[in-house]
This record gives sequence, structure tokens and C-alpha cells, in this order.
Amino acid sequence: MIQMILLTGFLGAGKTTLLNHLYDYFDGTKMGVIVNEFGEINIDARLLKKDGVTISELSNGSIFCACIKENFIKSLIEMSSYDIEYLFIEASGLADPSNMDQILCTIGGQTPHPYHYAGSVCVLDGEAFMELYNLLPAVRNQLVYAGAVVVNKEDLISPAVREEIQAEIRSVNPDATVYFTSFCNVDVRELIQQINPSGVQGGESSNTVESRPQTFVVKVLPSITMEEFKDFLHYISPFTYRIKGFVTVGSHSYSVSGVRTHIMILPWSSEIPASEIVLISAVGIGLTGALANGLKTNPSLGV
Repeated sequence: MIQMILLTGFLGAGKTTLLNHLYDYFDGTKMGVIVNEFGEINIDARLLKKDGVTISELSNGSIFCACIKENFIKSLIEMSSYDIEYLFIEASGLADPSNMDQILCTIGGQTPHPYHYAGSVCVLDGEAFMELYNLLPAVRNQLVYAGAVVVNKEDLISPAVREEIQAEIRSVNPDATVYFTSFCNVDVRELIQQINPSGVQGGESSNTVESRPQTFVVKVLPSITMEEFKDFLHYISPFTYRIKGFVTVGSHSYSVSGVRTHIMILPWSSEIPASEIVLISAVGIGLTGALANGLKTNPSLGV
């Protein structure tokens, strides 16, 4: 029987970091991973490729939305045909897993090897959680249906905010085990053992074709300078939830990761298939106009 674990959490909370810790812990174990990316380019899948790990990429929407839910169901059935012991599902940061039970019922009897759904681990962005919690239903439902909660970026929050987050978690999910940490450094063995399927009855996901935020892919030419690129990112970031990708500036490659206005640009030694970043819009229509203005000022950027 294949053990299935769902990883949820808002954009940039640390799901991919946690999954890399799971890689380390389960090294030598036969694993499968489904990586769901809201944008049309699957950046996280590039970060998670590893010998011996079977990866399925599902992009351009949430796996719980009608837009790609059928592809998710097909991927679950296909993954069950492989010789794996664990299947980890990294959901998009905007995913609302309320209908996970419905999906599991749908695949019942269709999988060559049966699944045991252990439950979900919700990774919370300690710094941004209280700001986003009442803004997006998906953030709340990720927490409601969690079997364990990892509050990441503990080093960036005050004791008062920590208490506020703890109280909010307990008000909607009193049974989940809660871990406060930085860089998702948790005892993985204990975390896996403490996951319990949510006792909350499933329902309809808030992920719909109509409610999905806009996403844009910006192509970056090597002729851009680092100063110009940083100026563009700082200008555009207030209009986004998430910025990520890989770019070539001059003769050097970099990984780019941004959550709201917090942006990291780090050297990248591996080959990149294209120099581009994905922008996921915040609530409202401001990104479209801001992007048009930002591109107008620099010929080294385009969509």
C-alpha cells in the first residue's frame, strides 16, 4: 500500500523546502512526487528533480480546481502503477483542498496499487499568515483540513505574533500537531508519525476557474544589468503574491524567489532551460498595468 501525504501552504511558505527535508529523511525509499504549480511554468519541479524519485508535474492551475482536477486524478492513478512506497503531493500555494475526499473516492478501485491517505501537512508562513488568513478562503481551508501544521519563518515573528497564530490555529483545528520552526527544520520522523487525517467533512473547493488570479511569464534577456533587474522586481513585487524563476544576467545564472516584497536572488550553478520569471498577481487588477509600465522602461524584459 502506498502512503500518500499532501503538502499544502500558501505561496512561498516553505513547502518545497520541507519536501527537500523529506527527500533527505526518506533517502533510499522509493518515492513519487506530484508537483502542482499555479503558473504555466513548473519552477518547483526543477528544484525537486532527483535520481530515483518519480515526478509528475501539473501546472497552470490548482489540482483542486475543475481546470486541471481531471489531470490530477489521472496522475494519481498513473502514480499508483509505479513501484513506490510514498507519494508526496506538493499542492499549489493557492490550492484549497476541501474536496480531497471527493477526489480520493473518485480514484477508488482504479489504482493498480491502493493508497493510504495519511493526511496533509500545512506549512504556514509565520510572517504573512495573519495578513492573508482573512483575505483568501484557500489559506483558511489549508489549515482546517491539516493533520499537522508547520509554522515556518519563526525567526521573523515576535512572541506576540506567535501567540496570535497559535490561537488562530487552535480555534479552527484544535487536533493538529503544531511545529514552529525556521527553514522547515523539523523532526521529520515525528512529523510523519503525528499526521492524522482531518475529521472535518469535505466540501467544495473555493478554487474555480473564475476565482483564479492572473499569472504572467516575463522573459529576461542576458543584456539586462542586475541593477535594472532588481529595480524591476522591487517595482512590480507589491502587486504580486509570488515571484519565482531562473534568469541569466550577463554570463551568470540566478534563482529568483519572492513573496510579496521579500525577494531573494541567489547564484544558480545548474543549466536553466529559459531565462524567465513567473508572476502571480495579488488581489485586484494592479499587476496588469504595473507590468505594462515596467516592461516599457526596459527592452531586456518581455512577455
